[in-house]
This record gives sequence, structure tokens and C-alpha cells, in this order.
Amino acid sequence: MIAGKSGTLIVDAGNSPAHARLLLRGLAELDLPKPKYLALTHGHWYHVFGASIYHVPVIANRETQLIIDKMAKYDWSDEALDRRVDEGLEIEFCRDMIKAEMPCRDDLVIKPPDMIFNSPTNIDLGETSCQFIPIGGDHSSDSSIVYIPDDKVIFLGDCIYPNIHSIAPSYTTNKLLPLLSQLLGFDADYYLAAHDPEPMTRRQMEEFTTIARLAGRMVEDEGLDRESILKFLQAKIGTDLNSDTYELVDGFIAGLNKPGDQVDQTIFPHVTLTGLHR
Repeated sequence: MIAGKSGTLIVDAGNSPAHARLLLRGLAELDLPKPKYLALTHGHWYHVFGASIYHVPVIANRETQLIIDKMAKYDWSDEALDRRVDEGLEIEFCRDMIKAEMPCRDDLVIKPPDMIFNSPTNIDLGETSCQFIPIGGDHSSDSSIVYIPDDKVIFLGDCIYPNIHSIAPSYTTNKLLPLLSQLLGFDADYYLAAHDPEPMTRRQMEEFTTIARLAGRMVEDEGLDRESILKFLQAKIGTDLNSDTYELVDGFIAGLNKPGDQVDQTIFPHVTLTGLHR
């Protein structure tokens, strides 16, 4: 939530109407201005299914609008979800989480965006201004961020996460590395990724970017030789590798595989199909 004098901007709608109501109760307890806008960072279900609850204009970019328009035509019954997984149109993880979050979807309303922007756009909340900026990325090509210049904060959505709809959660150097450089180009002190429990400081974002560049270039040079890549990074960094580094290496390796390739899952021991955290 981003609160100004004239209203509050909600960043992402939540993964269900119940999730949205939970956030609205928290907003009321904080005694902040009522919601004025809802900005969607991208069109994945767990960011949009609560949109109809807020009763405010919904902001998105054009690609997100097209995704949501398509989703609105889907049958969301258990049988239809299972069928889309069988047909390769959905992944098992999302199907299972939808069923867990919303056992009954008979009354699900997928609200389309009202305000469509394809370029950086200012949103005035009364003495607080934010910018809605389409940015792309591996996780979803329609990703946007919300930047608050006065507070030096960026809401990232899921833009720095891997693509979870590939053979294994994957990154590509041509998408992730320019994205990270662009994010560091903003005058920002904090970066809020949607599924991380804490914001990243600028220093943490710089460290993540440095390791991503090293890992990406090593994977391009060494291909699937995971052990050589990890040894190089261990020597270069000089400290024990953390989960971020493993996920970046495994993600870049997965990104080398083409759709339809058979993947040896032993190559990716540190990657899970959640794809919802770094």
C-alpha cells in the first residue's frame, strides 16, 4: 500500500477475494486513506484474483490487460484446471494452489483493468506521487514496477523472479541482466519483491546483480557444467554460496534448454517449482 493525502494505491490485488478482504481490514486498522487505485504488476492469477473486491480503478499495462481478458474467459472449475494442466496450458503448482486458496470458484469475478499504460506514468495520490513503469523480465514479459521517488522505494512485483512456466524455473541473461541494470538506474534505497518477507536494500540489490552477471556469463561459457560454474563463483566471491546463487546458476542453466527438451532433474537440485521466492 502507498498512502497519500487523497487516497491509497494498492499494489497487486491478492490471490483471492478472501486475500483482498484481509488486506482491506489491515488498511482500515492503520487508519489510512481509502483505496484510490489498484495497480497490477503482472497478470498471474495470484496477483489479480482479488481485484473485484476493491471497487477502484485498476491500472495495468496493455499486455497484462490481454492476459486478464483471456483468463476471464476460462472455466475455473477443478475439471477445467486439471484439463489445462494435461494440455500444458497450466502448471501443476498453480492448479494446486488455486484449489487450496479457493476450494469453490463459482463466484470468482476476474475484473479487467480500467486504465491502460504502456509507458511510464505518474499516479498522484495527493502530496505523494508514484510512477507505474512497464519493465518486463523472465518471470512474466508483462511485468511492471511501481516507483515512489520521494521515498526511494520500488515495488518490484515478481519481475526479478524466474520463469516458472518453463521446463524448470529459468532465467535468461538477455532478460534478467538488462532488467537488473535498469532497476539500479533508479534512485532507490529499497526494493520490495512481492514474495520476499523483507525488502532488499540497494546494497543487497547491487550484490544480487553482481552475482547474476557472473553466473549468467559463466553459464553462457560453460553450458551445463554446473560444478565448474559453482567452483568459479566460489573462488570469485570468496564466501560460501547462498541459495540466491544456486537459484541463479540453476535458473540460467534451465534457460539454456529449449521448449520440449528433456531435462535431467539432478542438474537442478536447488530449484523448486514454487518459483515464488529468490
